[in-house]
Amino acid sequence: MPWFHPTARHALAALALACGPASAAHLAGRVNDADGRPAPGALVVASSETDVRNADGSTRRWIAHSDAAGRFAFDGFPAGRCHVTATADGGRAGLAAGPCRADKDDATLETTIVLQPQPAHVGGHLVRAPKAMASPDDVALFARMPTGEDDTVLVVYGVHVAGDAWAVDLPTGAWMAKAVTPDGESRMAQFALPARQTPVELNMASVRGSHPELTRELHAMVAKDQDVRNRMIASGRFGAKDNAPMARVDRANLARLKQIIRLHGWPTADLVGIDGMGDVWLLAQHATPAFIAEALPHLEAAADRGEIGRASLALTIDRNLVYQHKPQVYGSQGTLKDGHFVLDAVQDPEHLDERRAQVGLGPIADYQALIEKDYRKPTSAN
Repeated sequence: MPWFHPTARHALAALALACGPASAAHLAGRVNDADGRPAPGALVVASSETDVRNADGSTRRWIAHSDAAGRFAFDGFPAGRCHVTATADGGRAGLAAGPCRADKDDATLETTIVLQPQPAHVGGHLVRAPKAMASPDDVALFARMPTGEDDTVLVVYGVHVAGDAWAVDLPTGAWMAKAVTPDGESRMAQFALPARQTPVELNMASVRGSHPELTRELHAMVAKDQDVRNRMIASGRFGAKDNAPMARVDRANLARLKQIIRLHGWPTADLVGIDGMGDVWLLAQHATPAFIAEALPHLEAAADRGEIGRASLALTIDRNLVYQHKPQVYGSQGTLKDGHFVLDAVQDPEHLDERRAQVGLGPIADYQALIEKDYRKPTSAN
C-alpha cells in the first residue's frame, strides 16, 4: 500500500511561529557581522518547540529588529528549546551558534548571532490580493525541513519583502516558506536549494474562509488522521490488523468530506481558508483510489490558484499513478522493507531529483532517510 506517513505539521507550526501559554522567559542577544561588528537593523526571528497562542487565539510571532548596537530582546518567551536567526540587508543570514533552552519561565537567555555568507541564493515575489498595498512590515519566513535526529525545533529565517520582491541567502536543503503581512498570510510554498532556479511565488489567499465552522471541522478531521498514524508509527507495527484503526478514521473522514463537497462544491480558500485547503488536500490524499482520481483535477486547480503547494500536489499525482499500477513521477511512494524505504516504480529515475526540485521537493536520498528515521521501531518493540 502507498506510504501513509503523517504530513509535515511541525513545519507548518514552525512557520506559524505559534507560542503557548504565557511565560516570563527573557531571550536577548546581539547580531554581529563576520568581523565581529554589530549589525543594526537585522531582522531577528525566534522559533520554539513550545506552541502557544495569544489570548484571542491569534498567532503570536517572535520577530524583532536589532538596534544600533546590534541588540535584540524578546520578553515572555516560552520555556523549552529554541533557535534564533537573523537576516540583514543583502540577504546575509546567520544562526545562533546552538539551540537555546529556557528551562523555566523566569530564565534569562543570552545568545549571539553571526551573519555569514550562505551557499544558496533564492528570491521571489509576493502575489497580493487585488488592491492590497505593500507595507514595511511585510516579511517572508523560511523553515528548513528536518535533516537530523535532533531537529525537534525547526530553524526559521525571515527577510523583508520590498514592494513585492524578496531575496535571501540560505543554507542548502529543503524549505517551507510563507509571507506574513498586516493583511494576512500567504499559503505555504516549498522549494529546494541549491536546485531552485525560478522565483518562488508566495500567493496571498483567504486566511479565514467564509465558513469558519467548516475550517474547524476539517482541522478536527485532520487531527484524527494524524493521531492514528502517529500512534501506529510509535507502535512499530504495520500489519493488516494494525491498519484497522487508521482505515476506520479514513472511511469516516472521507464520508464527511463527500458530504461537504455535495453541500458546498469542491472547497476553495474563499470557503475554508488556506489552512483548510491544506486539510482538504491531506484528507483527499488518504482517501480511496477512486476518490483520489476524482479529486486530482480539483487539487490541480487549487495549486494553480496558489491555495495548495506544488509539492503537495506532486504527492497526489504519484499516489494516483501508483494506484493505477503506473510508474510515479516524483518518487514519493514506496514500501518499507526491513527498515528501508523502497520506492515504487519511477519514471526516468536518472532525472528524479531534477523533477523533485522543480516542485520544491528535496533530494530523494534525504526523503528516504527521513522516512526510515520516522518509521524506526521503538526499542521496546524490538
